[in-house]
Amino acid sequence: MRSAADGAPSFVHVPGLAGAPGEIAIGGEEAHYLRRVVRVRPGESVTASDGEGTLAELVILECAAEVRAEVRGRRTVARRATLELWCGAPEGDRADWLVEKLGELGVATLRPLDCERGRWERPARRAGRWDRLAVAALRQSRSAHRLRILPPVELRSALEAAALPGPAWLADPAGGPFEPRAGGPAGEAVAAVGPSGGFSEAELNRLREKGFLPTRIVGARLRTETAAVAMAVLFLGSES
Repeated sequence: MRSAADGAPSFVHVPGLAGAPGEIAIGGEEAHYLRRVVRVRPGESVTASDGEGTLAELVILECAAEVRAEVRGRRTVARRATLELWCGAPEGDRADWLVEKLGELGVATLRPLDCERGRWERPARRAGRWDRLAVAALRQSRSAHRLRILPPVELRSALEAAALPGPAWLADPAGGPFEPRAGGPAGEAVAAVGPSGGFSEAELNRLREKGFLPTRIVGARLRTETAAVAMAVLFLGSES
């Protein structure tokens, strides 16, 4: 029998999978993905993730407007490392690329920052698209965990509310080299990247006072989205 894996990646996002019954109905975009992209047939198997740490095998029972499937082999996968990335606004539509790549890399949380030299534009209107990109990244990476995207917040408010669980880095071309340090109980860390115009001197001072360590990624000044992805690779790669 033809396997769904012979076509597009046979991996889908099913919220609530951990507590789902033995037989489930999948609708909406994931049903469309299974029918039109993966082209599954009854009897075939795909892997599902709820994005919260649960994976399971789904055996397809019926492909109609909704896809019915039997849930088998449910298991929980712990994160190997947890990175919350604070990020100023990149230029134009580069935020879409940023969300996609951070999701693929396994960043736990993206916290958009509104800064003196850059604010996130139309976040409420773009939230749906970013959610779809995070799900697409989950499928691509075949991960048990998906990127969580928070609403934008002023940097000052983020700092006042923050209780840093472990190391905290500040992307800064004038900083020192990246130094992996033991994180919290689950390898937790925070990294901050400025907007396209950079953090102001006052913002840099606040971050340093809070405990963010200025860290050089490369000698050059990078675009916001490039620096964010590079910082994610530095930390997540050091924790693998």
